[in-house]
Amino acid sequence: MAQIPEIPAALARRMALHAQGLGAQTPAGWGPQDGDGAARIARVVQRIGCLQLDPVSTVARSPLLVLHARLGAIDEAALHEAAYGRRALFEYWCHEASLCWTGDLPFHRHRMRRWLAQSSPRAARARAFLAENAAFARSLVRTLRQAGPLPAAALEDRSAAPWRHGHWTDEVSGRQTVARMLDLLWLTGKVGVADRGPSPTATSARRWDLLERCLPDDLTDVAPIPSSRITRRAVERAVGMLGVARGPDVRAHFTRNRYDDLPGTLAALSGPRGPLTAVAVRGDDGELLRGPWYARREDLATASALEPGTRRLALSPFDNVLCDRARTATLFGFDHRLEIYVPPPKRRWGYYVLPILDGERLVARADAAHDRESGVLRVHTLHLEDRGARDAAQEALDALARLRGASDVRIERVA
Repeated sequence: MAQIPEIPAALARRMALHAQGLGAQTPAGWGPQDGDGAARIARVVQRIGCLQLDPVSTVARSPLLVLHARLGAIDEAALHEAAYGRRALFEYWCHEASLCWTGDLPFHRHRMRRWLAQSSPRAARARAFLAENAAFARSLVRTLRQAGPLPAAALEDRSAAPWRHGHWTDEVSGRQTVARMLDLLWLTGKVGVADRGPSPTATSARRWDLLERCLPDDLTDVAPIPSSRITRRAVERAVGMLGVARGPDVRAHFTRNRYDDLPGTLAALSGPRGPLTAVAVRGDDGELLRGPWYARREDLATASALEPGTRRLALSPFDNVLCDRARTATLFGFDHRLEIYVPPPKRRWGYYVLPILDGERLVARADAAHDRESGVLRVHTLHLEDRGARDAAQEALDALARLRGASDVRIERVA
């Protein structure tokens, strides 16, 4: 058996950062000279697959933080135009609820067709609810066809049986029943989010419509993918986004948990004539990281020519480059946690913690909040991986403050 190539973890990190557009330079087509903000946003999402949506706006909503890290100054109006004006993006479930690139629609349609057939308890509850409320589902779709787009509050609860399973609470109400029905119709591809009013990331402002009216009128460039090729193509796309990845990394990324026979697919794709190749990754301590890892052959062939990363950035806690905590710990040696829903006395790092990237290492965490009234980016605690990271963290936070329109950064505590 031929020995697989070996790369150091430092090169694997470099490949991961370049794959995500966080390498040494702004990728081609993303610069201010390459079109308006909406066009550049579309190119970013084409490359990284999605912008995860999250309602928390302590510093800024996560999609804007992800875009700031890659594009610099970009405003919410440009994101709104890309998603709901030009429809280069649409809302669906990628590795989480996200703004997805429209060119990836075939992958997501595959999930829409199969969502109810899953063997999970959630899908079983959904099947039972839809069986009881088939007429209600049809009436919602009919109302949207005739009068959409509409907010959920404008839709009448005509359910035969209410939704009995709490979402964040155990409340049973007409509003929750309508919301859950819309959620199921969204997951199964019947309806979509037409827009979100003035804010492209505000959950409460969603207006619903038929999915086909939430997509571009001309989809001739989005070629369908046969079902037999979906997993293969999705794996190739995910590995390209990750740079270098193990099977569990792929499973947690892009079309999360939707890879049929992932081990078999990786083996087939990394065969002698396949687009992927297996690699071994040697850790910083000299030991091999548990693998195998995989990379696209074309990426591995050019990896040695990649420029070392030099950028200092404050990243969204939901950034695609580190949304998989296990991978982040293995590859970057960085313990990334989300503690928003952890009771304050039990938090280790803080409420809304921004990882700080210095070149090719994650070197700090900033528990930050944008105080819009005073125009200050407050850092309640700056956690440094080592004392030498202070300057890098300050530079990254100063840059973020400028992008958010804050006049100052105030670090209240360093740990």
